[in-house]
Order: sequence, then C-alpha cells, then structure tokens
Amino acid sequence: MSRWPRPALTLALTLVVLVAVAYGVLFPDRTDYVGHFLAGAGGTLWLLAVVVESEPRSRWPVVVGVLSAVLLGTFAEATVFKLAEFDPVDLANQSLGAVLVGLGMVDGRPHDRSAGVAGVLGLVFLVAGFGYAFG
Repeated sequence: MSRWPRPALTLALTLVVLVAVAYGVLFPDRTDYVGHFLAGAGGTLWLLAVVVESEPRSRWPVVVGVLSAVLLGTFAEATVFKLAEFDPVDLANQSLGAVLVGLGMVDGRPHDRSAGVAGVLGLVFLVAGFGYAFG
C-alpha cells in the first residue's frame, strides 16, 4: 500500500492549481473562469474517488466517469446555472478541469491514497469553485 497518491494524480493536481492561478492572474475581473474550472475539477475528482474505489481492475470506468462529469456539467450549465444564459466559455472551463483531473485518476488504485486525496481535494476544489463563480 502506497502512502502517497500516484505520480499522475500529483501532477494533475499541481496543474489544476497552476491553471487556476493563471486564470486569476490573466483574468482578474472574471473570477467565474477560475470558479467553473475548479468546480469542474472538484466535482469530477469527487466522482472519480468513488469510481476508483469501486472498480479497481479497469481504467474504463474512469473514462466513463469523466465523460459523465462533462455531460452533467453541460446539463447543469444549460438548466440549473442558466442565470443569464448558456455560456460556452463556462462549459469549456469546467470541462477542462474535469478532463485534467481525469488524466490524473486513470492511474489511481483503490488501496493507495489516490482515492482519498481525490475525495478531499475534490470537495475543496468544488467549494472554492462555487466561491469564485458566484463571489
């Protein structure tokens, strides 16, 4: 049993933080960009933490989980979060976050810390994303 998450997850989480910081620096007046990106990454991490724990022998459920997260984000953007109008930029940002963390979780295994780290940081990213998107 490994004490740390897999290297792919560590790299993906580092990239999520760097991209979020880049959004904040490049688009300081558009906090919704970083918000949708972090929420997409966080929600997908949360989902994939469960997927990795429940299906340890195959990586296909992770791919299906990422696709499901993107489709769920599309549905949410088109319905629940349609405060003004459907925004394809918001959808692209949340999908980018979902795909990025999905790449990190493809190598996740149930009995290392990948799923636990993904679950905790997924919740942190999701809450931060809502804060930036609606703050």
